[in-house]
Amino acid sequence: VVAPQEASATKALTGPGSVFTGYYDDPNHPGCLRQVKVVGSPLRGDGTRSPYPVVEVKGYDGKEGEKICKDRPERSQIWTVEGKLKSKEEASFDFSTKGGPANLPGKWDTDGILFPDGNKWVKVPLGTPDRLPADMRTLTSGP
Repeated sequence: VVAPQEASATKALTGPGSVFTGYYDDPNHPGCLRQVKVVGSPLRGDGTRSPYPVVEVKGYDGKEGEKICKDRPERSQIWTVEGKLKSKEEASFDFSTKGGPANLPGKWDTDGILFPDGNKWVKVPLGTPDRLPADMRTLTSGP
């Protein structure tokens, strides 16, 4: 008798346990807010959950015409995109609300998220509280 083999899928961690959760430097938008949170899977109508946790990205691209963020954003200036965590080290992001691709892959690469075009968001270990709106200490999952 042969015992069944254990499933080889790795559990994708959520919250602070995910390598993706944190604040980042985006070289295409220096000094601008980039926050990533892995928040878990939403409940479906049939009571089940997707196997893919939701990845929320909140950011700010600065004032029109400026290449570097020099100011703190207002809450109304922060954009949100969502994605799915495919594994511990792979996610896909839907940047279509910002005019980008709907299924952009991002892979964990040593110290940040690497995108197919070569752009790499490097994780900032202590966060970037100076990039948040002045009246906020953290960004919540809600509006």
